[in-house]
Amino acid sequence: MTDTGEPPVQGISLSAQFNYLWKRSTVMRSPSRALNVWRLFGVLIALGGLLTSTGWAQLGSGVPSDDDLLARRAIERLTNFVVDPPPPGTMLRPVQRVPRDRFGVVGPFPLGLGDLDALTYPAANAAERAAVLEGMEFFTRPHTVEEGAGPVANQPMCLGCHMSSAETVKDPRLVGGKPCPVGSTCVSIVSRAARSTPTNFRYTSLDPATGGGRAADHLDAITDTGKTAAFSIFADFSPSRNPPAGVQDPLDGAFVSPATGVAQQFGGFVQHTRSSLAACLSERIPPLSIDLNLAGTPDATGVFPSGFRRAAAERAGPPYIGRGLMEAVPTNDILAGEDAADALGAASSLNNPAVFGCPGDCVTGRHNVVPAAGGFVGGVGRFGLRANGVEILQFVQGGLQGELGFTSMLNRAEPNNADINIGRPGCVDAVPVEPAGVEVHGSTPFSERNFIRNIAPPEFGDKLLALLSSNNPSKPRNGNGREARVQRGAALFGIDLTAFANRMVPGRMPPGGDGRDPHAIQQSDRGVGCVGCHTPIHRTGQSPADVGGRHLSYVWAPIFSDLLLHSGPVINAERFASTPRDPLVINRPYLKRLLRGQDNFDDDLDDDHGRLYATFDLPRNLADDVFTGQKGGVSLGPEFRTAPLMGMGRMGPPYLHDARVYLSRLTVKTTPAGTVFTNSEVTNAPLVVRKLDDAIRAVIELHDLPAPDDAKTPDVPGAGCPAPPGGSIGEVGYGMFPADVICPSYDSPLSHTHRSEAKEVIRRFRSLSPEDQQALIEFLKEL
Repeated sequence: MTDTGEPPVQGISLSAQFNYLWKRSTVMRSPSRALNVWRLFGVLIALGGLLTSTGWAQLGSGVPSDDDLLARRAIERLTNFVVDPPPPGTMLRPVQRVPRDRFGVVGPFPLGLGDLDALTYPAANAAERAAVLEGMEFFTRPHTVEEGAGPVANQPMCLGCHMSSAETVKDPRLVGGKPCPVGSTCVSIVSRAARSTPTNFRYTSLDPATGGGRAADHLDAITDTGKTAAFSIFADFSPSRNPPAGVQDPLDGAFVSPATGVAQQFGGFVQHTRSSLAACLSERIPPLSIDLNLAGTPDATGVFPSGFRRAAAERAGPPYIGRGLMEAVPTNDILAGEDAADALGAASSLNNPAVFGCPGDCVTGRHNVVPAAGGFVGGVGRFGLRANGVEILQFVQGGLQGELGFTSMLNRAEPNNADINIGRPGCVDAVPVEPAGVEVHGSTPFSERNFIRNIAPPEFGDKLLALLSSNNPSKPRNGNGREARVQRGAALFGIDLTAFANRMVPGRMPPGGDGRDPHAIQQSDRGVGCVGCHTPIHRTGQSPADVGGRHLSYVWAPIFSDLLLHSGPVINAERFASTPRDPLVINRPYLKRLLRGQDNFDDDLDDDHGRLYATFDLPRNLADDVFTGQKGGVSLGPEFRTAPLMGMGRMGPPYLHDARVYLSRLTVKTTPAGTVFTNSEVTNAPLVVRKLDDAIRAVIELHDLPAPDDAKTPDVPGAGCPAPPGGSIGEVGYGMFPADVICPSYDSPLSHTHRSEAKEVIRRFRSLSPEDQQALIEFLKEL
């Protein structure tokens, strides 16, 4: 490695770090505690030496040793990460939260010891803080070829897929929306993938001039790639084999196609576009013309004679908030949330069962069964966008080796493959390998796991916190102030605020319990019923974490997810296409005041009500068939795990699994995202995403296909069902499918097969007045 000239924690000397650790370790009551601090100091010295020495060396401290960590892994794998419920009589307590104004406000990367107060549990002691430093430093430092970074990379560092805070709009509620420390953009692990435009797959998939792909680093999304940190994924998918999950060829050389008898090596199902090696081109998505599975002429659903079709999509790195809490939710509690017969959730004053004829609320949900593979355990999935991971270490290893090209004890295989090397002499990871045979000590990924596990949720917004701290959180507030609107929004979401307060405010729970729903779900009237998937509170059992487990065990955790799979809306023209649709520009007026309802109460930006914007239309299809079935358990193409909402009002957009609902300062005044919205007064009116409220409204709308147009659809630019003009967008043709598939009538069979599980929930939301819709948005901004 080259000499960086920096200590391992930027701006803090090793002696200063030791003094900090000594003071943080509480009073030294025993020699063993003092010894632990000295051992931690030794780890810092080892890490500092590696980071400041000249020449190449294995990265990481090597403390604990790889042998020790392998022994630990053997024990961990025996448990299968199955979490038991708390023992009877256990008193649960509210989980600690980071002060809201402090949450995510970090210095320049690589991050160091002084940044932990913005991310980790406030009561973390010196030993716990030291145990996350190595992983945090690696996660937030750009990596080089000299260190061992290989030809497979989407970003130069883990943090590259978590840059949304650097592009956020000016909003004091959002991290990065007000001044950050000098030299910082407040980017950290709690940020998520940034997006400023849609991706244009015509330019990212294959550059004919070079034979490789292109990184989506250019703001022009019409004649260039577009700009996003989301990454493209692809595979060959056979819907007829192993129904209903299907079978995938991830094109990584490991799958022998039953159609051809050949194992094709095209680099795997992720397109890597930012190689660390100058000799390497960005990876391409292999054209159909060279894919043996895709020979001949496809049928109307894109399936070739082999039985396979190409599936392509995007994914975005999530904000890593509260993952240690999710890991500690009892396994049977997740299973108990399933509702295969749709027997639950009908208790709503807004319910109208005659519309869709569902027995309950149309929401069912199921868990993902993940097979054991690659040294990782199988079982009930809870991590990943499709719940295709049982343990956090899977994702640490995936990023380390699969995205950055570093080998470790978790995967010793150099990620050099045939597709990368075609026509590119010298495109091989040639970093010298030490006798241990890996480039990164096991201490680094295990410390990174410690880091991810110990990221705490932020404190709630001031209005929700004031409600929870009051004598009677459920007593109706008068007027139309923010506190009253937040209370109304919580009720519409389906929350019992008294039960929520008892589980979130220390000392509020009566000694014998409160007899209320343990998830803080309102039983008499769930309102819109968002709680049917976004379960507000979970209890935790004994955390499997060996670092920080005391913060994660036996607490009430505001996860706002049931951790189950649910089906989203399906538009077959987009689902069956071999490439995502091209970006589509639609002129829409910005409606700052949504008719009678006063939207965006707290906005202080320019008043451009009615101004036309060239919006990039948001796709309404949420089915893509990539990374399902064989590679990720039993999840189906339309199914995604319920997104945890912890911190959504603090971290802000982009939202959804591929970050499609974007809100970037780089394009907010030129080419923002756009779609349509419906309330009790209008149907499919134009929606331009220019502020946080707009983004939340848009992501709610995208939970289902748009409402069918009716007499309340306004006659203004960009209004009405967002069907493509001319019946096609680039290579995606809609003509072979029913014309009303994007906005099917509620009494159409398509409303039962193409709408999402959230169709009744979203119908209720659309029946609300503008004021009530805004109240629900005000509540979400407090999370």
